[in-house]
Amino acid sequence: MNSGAAESAAPGSSAPEPVAAGTDRQVMDEDLARLPGPRRHLDVLEADLRAGRSCVWYFPDPVVGSGRADFFVRELTHRLEAVVPVPGLVSLADRYAGPASLPAQRAPIAEPHEPWADTGYGWDTDLSDDPYSSLLSRLAAPSGTIRTSVAPAAPVPTTTLEERLAKELGVTGDPVEALAEQASVGQAPHVVVVRCWDETFPEEAARLLRVAQATFHEAGLPGYAWPRLLLTARADDLPRTMLSSQGRAAVHWWWKVWTRLDTEVLMAWHSRSGTADAAGALFRRVTDAVVAEVCGPDIDRALALRDAWDSGDLGTLRRLLGQVLPEHPIGPAESVPPRRLSTAHASTPGAEIHDAWARGAVDSWDGRIHSVHGHSLLDSNAQELRVLVCHAQNRVLLPLIEEARTALIRLVPGMLRKQRFTLRDFCEKARSQHWRNAEDAAVPDLEELELGGLSHAAYMLALTTAQRHRLRTLHTARNTLSHRTPLDHDELVVLTGVLTTDWTAG
Repeated sequence: MNSGAAESAAPGSSAPEPVAAGTDRQVMDEDLARLPGPRRHLDVLEADLRAGRSCVWYFPDPVVGSGRADFFVRELTHRLEAVVPVPGLVSLADRYAGPASLPAQRAPIAEPHEPWADTGYGWDTDLSDDPYSSLLSRLAAPSGTIRTSVAPAAPVPTTTLEERLAKELGVTGDPVEALAEQASVGQAPHVVVVRCWDETFPEEAARLLRVAQATFHEAGLPGYAWPRLLLTARADDLPRTMLSSQGRAAVHWWWKVWTRLDTEVLMAWHSRSGTADAAGALFRRVTDAVVAEVCGPDIDRALALRDAWDSGDLGTLRRLLGQVLPEHPIGPAESVPPRRLSTAHASTPGAEIHDAWARGAVDSWDGRIHSVHGHSLLDSNAQELRVLVCHAQNRVLLPLIEEARTALIRLVPGMLRKQRFTLRDFCEKARSQHWRNAEDAAVPDLEELELGGLSHAAYMLALTTAQRHRLRTLHTARNTLSHRTPLDHDELVVLTGVLTTDWTAG
């Protein structure tokens, strides 16, 4: 992990206040909105909307069920002007009281938040004459407490999506025609937001988008002046024909949003308490890298695992991972192709993993398809956890081992026992087994020598006991990591001490 990544990754954003030791480190949505991945995702949506393109924005079911999708919709609409949110027929309360197929990814924050009832951002908060105002007012619990259960919402008159949009625009008749007329006379084009997971008839939102695009085209409006629609949905909230591009409408997916950098930045913001020397700081970098590799896109679990595990054997890591994971898995990720780079790098989840993505089981992370919740890692008979730990250690340690090798090579000419050996003799002796077995192989350059060869020819150098120990440690660690075997706790302690000590020290 790059120690400076956190500072350079999110220019213009401030890190949260340091978290005191022993306090709750629950990942808050406000923190997540400042991370590089979500910010980049919101930037793309904002650019499309400002360019006059309507957008369909798909989320996995658990992200909607947890309320996090509502939060990110609010974050996006706060960036825009002339936003017209259309209240739905299904309340957030009903959504939380719905089937258990939508497991939450986090605990609720201090107060249940309904973005359309927000204040201070230009929303109309006078709902006294709305036939559906009771749906919104029932979302807030008395005294700001968390509601654990919600009574069914009172029946409301059935209204169509177009009728509710017309009411929000303050017009009678066709609201789409009204939007076109307003745009044609130079009024700022509206951004109409429809949360399709709060609608009972998905075809209404799909029809609204089709009619709007046809109407704006027939009105002769230039693209930049088109009113925009933002439809936010789960995979099954809209007809399947909406899953691909719809004319001038762009389709966006909550897919490949979280990155390794997001986890690194989040852990840097919530740094551990206490100070550490250089070796201790490097040791923490390695354990943080392991946490990022193991948690992948499950960013909610990263801090919890990092706080619970500060290195140790794989059994300890597996046990503590089991303690921080949700009790009930979202579901197995059958038939997920873990090595399909084309699928992982695509802008949308492919057909073969679409259902797994929709239920929140998989995501694209670091160039591969990754399970969101790592329940499969709890199987002690599987090798997957061992492989992930080794990948993380390699990512941090191999570049530093290479730097140590290069630093030693620069010192070799001055360390030679020159009465007995020449530099050519040393290079000949230190060349790799591959070169030694090759016929007519030229003597390798000094810079090409590997740690194994340097160790093999170390007797030609005037090394101190500490330097010999350092060279043996680097050689052993390099071989271990190269064979995809993770270093244990004691090996890491020794190696981090070696890597943070200069060759000429002592």
